[in-house]
Amino acid sequence: MCFYYAVVKTNPKALIENGIITEEQLSLFDDKQFVKGFDFPLMPVISDDNPENIQMFRWGFVSANTPNLEKAAAFLNQYNTLNAKAENLFESRLFGKAIQKQRCLVLCSGFFEWRHKNPGKSNSEKYPFYVALKDGGMFVFGGIWEKFTDRNTGEIIHNYAIITTPANELMELVHNKKKRMPLIIDPGKAMKWLDKNLNEDEIKSYFEPFDADKLIATPIKKINPRLQYEDDPGVTVYYHYQELSSLLEKYPEYFEKSVDLRGGTPTLF
Repeated sequence: MCFYYAVVKTNPKALIENGIITEEQLSLFDDKQFVKGFDFPLMPVISDDNPENIQMFRWGFVSANTPNLEKAAAFLNQYNTLNAKAENLFESRLFGKAIQKQRCLVLCSGFFEWRHKNPGKSNSEKYPFYVALKDGGMFVFGGIWEKFTDRNTGEIIHNYAIITTPANELMELVHNKKKRMPLIIDPGKAMKWLDKNLNEDEIKSYFEPFDADKLIATPIKKINPRLQYEDDPGVTVYYHYQELSSLLEKYPEYFEKSVDLRGGTPTLF
């Protein structure tokens, strides 16, 4: 799944070259090192209704019939709609309309997932990883969006969910309990995702796990979800767990073993 991610503008080259964003638009949003979905934050997205601009949508999908922000908050506290499973989107009562005509690109630079020591046990110890492109570049998740009007204020609230797919080879090792991953869209195909004329088969052609060889996962220091790390660049720095050494050595093509992806000093404990 994908409940935590980062938006850091260190290498936006691929997004700019493929016409997803412009260099000038980078000033429209701030770097965030660690974004918590359960805070339902406003985050930068590009929608099919306004593909030329970056907009700030609220993470957490709610129905167009939602009457106000209070009801939206109550719904999100009861149901987890931060993500939407690719396999049943077209059959979903909540997501079915959005996947056909309301798709978006979610800007990001990496995401966080946890590996379970014993995935069959609910209280298993977990090790956090930061997953990013090997070149450190920004990329996009495939998402769907909705909007509702707060009847108390007249404000129009846009919101979104990140689509997830079965895990690729790397993410099966990291997210080793549920074996899911966010839908990452190659920059060269990203703007086509926003084409409202895509048919169901064309949309489903995007629902493939991203190439594992283009990603790298870094074990990081354990995170307390109650704390804030938005402004902490150290949150993605390599952290050494002796019990993970054999895994990292077995799959050197997938795992960072010694340095921060942004070129920081190795952190060994």
